[in-house]
Amino acid sequence: MSKIFETNGKTYEIEIEDDTHKIHVREAGALVGTIELDEREDDYSGTTYFHICHLALDACKGQGIGQACLEYHKEVYGAPLTAAKPNSGTLPDGSHLTGDGVPFIARMRAKGIVAAADSWQDE
Repeated sequence: MSKIFETNGKTYEIEIEDDTHKIHVREAGALVGTIELDEREDDYSGTTYFHICHLALDACKGQGIGQACLEYHKEVYGAPLTAAKPNSGTLPDGSHLTGDGVPFIARMRAKGIVAAADSWQDE
């Protein structure tokens, strides 16, 4: 599944691997970013959700591509997105937030794209 995203005179292809939920961002066919998500189920409610485990968008940051990727994933799967809490330390699944990931996830939470940090058990 893929979607075209245009910004600042550039065209990007956002592609979701259905079996791994990894999101690839390409510009002119070249890979410029990825987001890895892990499909999970809430033990209490049985709700399926997707946890962001890796953000690698440095080559295309600051252009709205990360937000477009997450919105597209939610559009396709209709399931909540979660991310680690800020200052969670190093997590074994790699989902801890570092560098630009901290303010990015904060903005995505403020916009309602990523669930609030205290709304899911395993974050």
